[in-house]
Amino acid sequence: MKLKVFLWIVVYAYLLYAIVVDGPSAAALMEQTGCGAVMVGRGAQGNPWIFPQIRHYLATGEVLPPPTAMERYEQMLSHFEALLAYKGEYIGVREMRSHASWYTHGLYGSAALRERINRAGSADEFRAIVRDMMDKARRAGT
Repeated sequence: MKLKVFLWIVVYAYLLYAIVVDGPSAAALMEQTGCGAVMVGRGAQGNPWIFPQIRHYLATGEVLPPPTAMERYEQMLSHFEALLAYKGEYIGVREMRSHASWYTHGLYGSAALRERINRAGSADEFRAIVRDMMDKARRAGT
């Protein structure tokens, strides 16, 4: 019986000073190195959409639109609830502060939002802050 061995080279982009942040950057890295896969590290922080975006780009060559502010806030709340279930309120609220920074990066008013989130002392306070921003995003149509 013959065994065929397939060698997939996975590129850890950090070593190449290249960060995979979307489909085009993943495709470019694969093209440049000839690798069969790339690892996504920091590009996924606060951006769980990166994986379907890369998959879609590699399959079609089309760039998907970025998530809306509302989608980002909804995902952040979902992440927060999962974190609370896993680690409890005290740790969950504190750990979510750094995640919230990634989720809100680049959004209008995100610096003020992060300041408010960093002061949140309870899960209810955190939720109220994010829901307030969601209401503002709804009114702005983003």
